[in-house]
Amino acid sequence: MTPPTRRYSLSRFFLPTALLTIALASLPGTAGAMISSDALGSLKGLSPTDLPTVPSLRDRVVAAGLDALGTRYRWGGDDPDSGFDCSGLVSFIYKEVAGVDLPRRARDQRSEGHAVKTAQLQPGDLVFFGIRRHNQTSHVGIYIGNNEFVHAPTRGEKVRIDTLDSAYWSKRFNGARRYIGPGSSTAVAVAENAR
Repeated sequence: MTPPTRRYSLSRFFLPTALLTIALASLPGTAGAMISSDALGSLKGLSPTDLPTVPSLRDRVVAAGLDALGTRYRWGGDDPDSGFDCSGLVSFIYKEVAGVDLPRRARDQRSEGHAVKTAQLQPGDLVFFGIRRHNQTSHVGIYIGNNEFVHAPTRGEKVRIDTLDSAYWSKRFNGARRYIGPGSSTAVAVAENAR
């Protein structure tokens, strides 16, 4: 007699959407962040072999960013098939993995969440840069640890990893924001407005 086939559902690892919506709505400054019911484990999704050691939500956000490496840059892009721009990459990953709808533009993403000091960065936090005049926020990436971040840099490039302490990025660094609570293993996001 063969044992029954085990079926896994991601829903057992995520809080019900109604509960997440209530939790998110009760936090101040969450106007631009909404819960999506169709969250995936990464760009490729979780497989049954991933489930015995399901990573934290932060780990899944980082893994999804790494899954996107090599995806072509496309201005306004928010889809792995056609390409990403910087904020499109971040928005796509947070929606698909964490079930959080972030604002679409980098500067709007920076106005939400919780401010984080550089020394307190954790994988999955968002890092912001001013690459246009007056150093206004115009670029975003996902911090992956070891002073590195994954991002969709510019036209003609592909999603890649860079370091915060490189000469180019350190001069343009505009701060970081946190949308995932410390040590979170669920899709409860922190979206406090710390303006």
